[in-house]
Amino acid sequence: MLAVMLQADMRAGFEVNGYAIARNFLNSEELRLLTEHCEPVADQYGVRNFLQRFPLVRQLLFTPKLHALLRSFGYPFAVPVRSLFFNKNESHNWLVPWHQDLSIAVNQKADMAGYAKWTFKDDTHYVEPPVELLNSILTLRFALDDTDENNGALKVIAGSHLSGKLDSAQIRLASEKELPVSYLSMQAGDLLLMKPLLLHASSKALATSNRRVVHLELSAEVLPAPLAWAEY
Repeated sequence: MLAVMLQADMRAGFEVNGYAIARNFLNSEELRLLTEHCEPVADQYGVRNFLQRFPLVRQLLFTPKLHALLRSFGYPFAVPVRSLFFNKNESHNWLVPWHQDLSIAVNQKADMAGYAKWTFKDDTHYVEPPVELLNSILTLRFALDDTDENNGALKVIAGSHLSGKLDSAQIRLASEKELPVSYLSMQAGDLLLMKPLLLHASSKALATSNRRVVHLELSAEVLPAPLAWAEY
């Protein structure tokens, strides 16, 4: 009963703030196995199509425990539609300005109403879909390392997702206001759940430690033909 109440409180905060953190979501053995399976790409700063390259990682992560959490947050049928691995460290250090995650990866380019700003990189088409589709997406970030302000933790403006899709001027205005900025300090094994329209950023790491993250985007939506998710 206590676990159910805690998840209900987390979901309520998630809807208002645009994010929630499930502390110690991965136990020590699950974290060890995930870290072990990420080892082949541990020296790379970013890897796309991560679950397709390492299908055993999907089996490790999509456990009954995760499915129960997804159900409690209102995403019972969501499946991975994009997967990445990041490692911010001394050799690969970068900053990310304030932004929303507005693009999805699809199988082809098509002239369709509501789909705009097409780009093509690493043999994949990306497009900004209608805001309704963006609101169907849930982002998961599994932390493999402890992270705080010193090694490039995400920072967010809580509740900013409620303003919908913002243009560059609106984002600049929001980031310059005296709004409360939260640094999402996490420990290895924590799981971040986040809405794509939440304004977020990260600074360069000051420390030399790894900040490894498995980043997944999930949705239960079927794209209108002829489009399909690139990583379905």
